[in-house]
Amino acid sequence: MHMAHENFEANVLVFREDTAWTALALEMDIRGYGPTVEAALKDVIGMLQAQITFAVQMGHPETVWHRAEEKYWRIWDRARRNKFVAEASGSEAPTDEIADLVPLSLLALKHRDEWTAVSA
Repeated sequence: MHMAHENFEANVLVFREDTAWTALALEMDIRGYGPTVEAALKDVIGMLQAQITFAVQMGHPETVWHRAEEKYWRIWDRARRNKFVAEASGSEAPTDEIADLVPLSLLALKHRDEWTAVSA
C-alpha cells in the first residue's frame, strides 16, 4: 500500500524584536531567530525538525504540542487578516508582523528521511 506524505502546516508568526526577527511556531511554542524573516523561518524550521524528530523517535509525538501564549495567537490572527485584506484589495500588507503556514512532512520525520520544509 502506497502512503501519501502526511503534511502538517504549522502556524508560524514572524515578528521584529529590536533589530532581529523572531519566528514562533504557535502550536509548539518553538522559536527561531535571524537577521531577516527568511533566516528566522529557516531557524524555526530547523528547531521544529529537531524537536519533532526526537519526540517521534522517543514514541511521544504529543510532547511537542505546547500552545504559545494567547497574545501571540491574537497577533497571528491580525497578521493573517491584514494579509487577506491586502491581497483582496491589491494593497501592500504590513511587513512588521507576518503570518506564515509552514508545511512539515510528518511521514518523512517518521522514516528519518532528510526533508526540507518549504515556506509558503
